[in-house]
Parts: sequence; C-alpha cells; structure tokens
Amino acid sequence: MHEKLIDVIDKPHVPEPSNNDDTETISAYKKYLEDLMSTKCLILASMSSELQRQHEDMDPTDIIAHLKMYGTQSRTTRYQLSKTLFRSMLNVNAQVGLYVLKMISLMVQLEKLGYKLRKELSQESD
Repeated sequence: MHEKLIDVIDKPHVPEPSNNDDTETISAYKKYLEDLMSTKCLILASMSSELQRQHEDMDPTDIIAHLKMYGTQSRTTRYQLSKTLFRSMLNVNAQVGLYVLKMISLMVQLEKLGYKLRKELSQESD
C-alpha cells in the first residue's frame, strides 16, 4: 500500500478534467484526488502536531519538498546553535540567571533538532 502512495507523490499532477472529458477521465481524476488525500493523511499522521499545522494546507508533494528543505536547514541551524552554545561566555557584569536561561534555551532548541547533549560534556576529564 505504501508503494502505491509513493507513486501518488512521484507521478505528475493530474489535471482537472473539463466538461468535455469522458467518464473514464473524470473517474481517474477522482481516484487521483482520493489517493492524494490518503497520502496526505498518512504523512500528516506521522508528524508532530506543530508540523501538522504547518503543512495542513499543502499537498503531499509540497509537504515532502518542504521537509527535505527543512532537513537541510536543520543541519545548518544545529551547527549555528551549537557554535553559539559552545562559544558563549558570561560577561563580567552580566546576570547569571539570564545567562543560564539563554544556555538552557539553546540546549532545548538543539534537542528539538535531534541533537541531545550527552553527560560526557558536563563532566570534567581528569
């Protein structure tokens, strides 16, 4: 079944039939729309609710293209966040609380992108 749904994403968009088209063309178009909706539902069901809201108005081919682009961006974003985290230093007159909140925020953002900081980073080596 999944292969059938992948075909829906990979094949080109089926144009909407005109009034002059025969019933076979119209039924093929209706079948395409049903397959498209099934594919979209399956894709959305596999996402977090936040991603679902972002993609609910897209068709499956646009969702896949956007997610591929997001994957590339997330690596760049993850690099930028980790660079900011590891290069951060507390200024002499700065408040410690605000600095800690900033560090926690960076770590949470990294975890959302799939990069979890391990315990080894928090322990000093002898």
